[in-house]
Amino acid sequence: MSTWESEHLSQGSPKYHISDNNKVHIYNMRFCPYAERTVLVMLAKNIPFNIVNINLKNKPDWFVESTFGQVPVILHKENIIPESLIGCDYLDDVFGEPKLHPQDPLQKALDRVVVEKQSGMMKFLFPIYVKIPNKIVSYDEKVEMFDKLVNHLQSFESELGGRGTTFLGGEESPNMADYMIWPFFERVECLPKLIDEKFTLPSSLVHVHAWMKAMRETKPVKEYGLSPERLAKATSISMEFSDYDKAMKESAGL
Repeated sequence: MSTWESEHLSQGSPKYHISDNNKVHIYNMRFCPYAERTVLVMLAKNIPFNIVNINLKNKPDWFVESTFGQVPVILHKENIIPESLIGCDYLDDVFGEPKLHPQDPLQKALDRVVVEKQSGMMKFLFPIYVKIPNKIVSYDEKVEMFDKLVNHLQSFESELGGRGTTFLGGEESPNMADYMIWPFFERVECLPKLIDEKFTLPSSLVHVHAWMKAMRETKPVKEYGLSPERLAKATSISMEFSDYDKAMKESAGL
């Protein structure tokens, strides 16, 4: 398994050479929440894989020519599989236990509804923690977006309360739905460090806080996940310098 802290390949970098087509390779960006989904699934399923980090602000020509120009992209047996949800479904279908999707088709569909709904938090989260080209988002606008985010999460609070289990996947371990939405909550969790304490999730979201604490203790998140401190520092560096490698190196160890 190649390190996920490797340099992000950019314009002019030699094309990545696949020496073993039977092994899974993933085009990744260390701080991309969508790519993180795929890495978490591979770790949860104990799939051997290689990571190839891509500089999304200065993409290699060969990457753009062979993909949609976005990460994650799975390379497996000479196939190119883009998009996080599609790729994760592929991994769960092709590789063995543990299966992350429920076996019951109805429950699988209901879990996907939760994923789609909670993925919608990004429309509130993105303007808070990402520098948007040609637009300045004021502090008050960020507070307003955070209030909308908290309101949005009421549905997840109800979902967790209704299920009555530690994870969406049950009491013992996360399932596909848990891993698909976790990366967004990592970014919510870093907001007090990135901005200030006003951006802390309220304690009234009891089930959400308990779920986040439990997810932090899972093996895949411990291995690949980003602490609030690291993500806040990396985000600040990336916004100031537009340099993923600098962000990665200077936030390491946090």
